[in-house]
Amino acid sequence: MAIIAAYSTLDACKTYLSLASQDISDDAEIMRFIRNASRAVDRYTRRKFYPRVETRYYDYDESKRIKLDDDLLAISSLTTQNGASPIANSILILKTGDNYNHSPFSTVVINSSAGSVLSFSGTDEKANQILGTWGYNEDYGNAWLDTGTSLAASYAASGGSISLAGAGSTGTGASDILGDTPRISIGDLLRIGDEFFEAIGAGSVATIATVVPYANGTTAASHPSGTSIAKFVYEPDIEFATRRLAVW
Repeated sequence: MAIIAAYSTLDACKTYLSLASQDISDDAEIMRFIRNASRAVDRYTRRKFYPRVETRYYDYDESKRIKLDDDLLAISSLTTQNGASPIANSILILKTGDNYNHSPFSTVVINSSAGSVLSFSGTDEKANQILGTWGYNEDYGNAWLDTGTSLAASYAASGGSISLAGAGSTGTGASDILGDTPRISIGDLLRIGDEFFEAIGAGSVATIATVVPYANGTTAASHPSGTSIAKFVYEPDIEFATRRLAVW
């Protein structure tokens, strides 16, 4: 599983440094600083601010509630009785403390009116399994931003590049839905369908991006032409702190 987590982008740091886009001599070193700064933020805050798909395991403790040991952004499935019994997502309630309304979530509760309960078979250890998207973001429902582009050609699973509709998709010129340029930068975490990618280069032409596929625990898949492309927006304070530290 490739973990991709650059909390700022190459273009953001170069703009902060007043470096021209054509000045590429230090790009690799700047990206190394960005990644190092991102991990320093993780260590200092004792949190992970990037989304990752992962199964986490919990002992049986209560019949209707699981207290989580990490920040949950979205739940894909919950199975109990040591993996033997799935619990329908429609009766699962996610909470942050006593609040139901914002991510990340710290507790999963089974609707009290539902007949389903948590249980275990043989041993209560690791009796409950949660597959979900984990990480810290206070507005995960709006964290994936429309880049304003889509796949210009179909993508075959595990490929190292994606073809983007519209000139300037990976360089200056084209903008994302908020008007910011470039709409895709080296360091961006992208989502196509349910798969995550990291943009690691501009490719051979302006409309080709080189990528690391099936990042952060997602599964390799093929995607048809025309599929929209979103990019992850990290917590603004985290992005700014990472950029300042990388530039320093």
